[in-house]
Amino acid sequence: MALNAAVIKQRLDSSPWIQRDNEAQNIINGAEPADLKRLDVESILRLYEALTMGVGYYSNRDAAAMNRLRAHTRFQPILRTPDFGVDLVKKARPDSPNIQSQLTPKLVTRIYAAEKKRLSLLEEVGIDGSTIGRGQLSQDAYTDVKQDFKTALETCLTHASLSKMLQHAPSRPFIDMNVLDFRTYKVVIPEDYSTILSYSPAEDFVVAAYLAIRITAATRAGRSIMDSMRFAIARYHGMYTMVRNAQKAVKDDINWAPVEAELLRQGHSDEVAYVHEVVQ
Repeated sequence: MALNAAVIKQRLDSSPWIQRDNEAQNIINGAEPADLKRLDVESILRLYEALTMGVGYYSNRDAAAMNRLRAHTRFQPILRTPDFGVDLVKKARPDSPNIQSQLTPKLVTRIYAAEKKRLSLLEEVGIDGSTIGRGQLSQDAYTDVKQDFKTALETCLTHASLSKMLQHAPSRPFIDMNVLDFRTYKVVIPEDYSTILSYSPAEDFVVAAYLAIRITAATRAGRSIMDSMRFAIARYHGMYTMVRNAQKAVKDDINWAPVEAELLRQGHSDEVAYVHEVVQ
């Protein structure tokens, strides 16, 4: 019989609560590596719960079984960031040439560097305003990502939260409980963006996804790829009103050069510098 969530639930439920960790050990130790690699979210959470017994005793045999589960699960630690998040976003938008060619890990890294360079003193010590995190995004931006990239966001959070949980066994930090639901044995997409910041790969994903949203909005007929990126990054940085006013002033809503000249004339030199730091 194939090992799956239904089989695991039945076997664990058939054991007295105090012996469930022993049955979890038997399930893990008796499974082939390929069986463990196929286990889904519910299966992993049920086994983890049984091995850790909530807040109970964690034996050497529990730890050994956990190590075997950790070694063979498909939810391995995410080593390459922000590559992981960027790849998920690009897979979700295969029909967008600009996203495929321009959305890169280096673009996300440059966003982080440009935002860090412009943090206020209060933001540097952790007192945030309406935008937070390395990418300085707002709750509204996160809401847009949840709507447009829900499935990919769930995939990202699933991998990020489960790999983190397995690496830190047997603890269950409170922050993880906002994502891992041990009542339904599912991963929950949090309502608040602040929760996402506990998972660096998930934050990378949200930043990349919001960049993709802005790239899509900035792509239009007659506009070059690089100008599309410049307008996208300007909008990412919250420059919509000043850019729109500049477009009206120069009577050009396609090209970046005249808009940039008008922005500089109006004294928005740092905003223009931000765009050039990110778009290279």
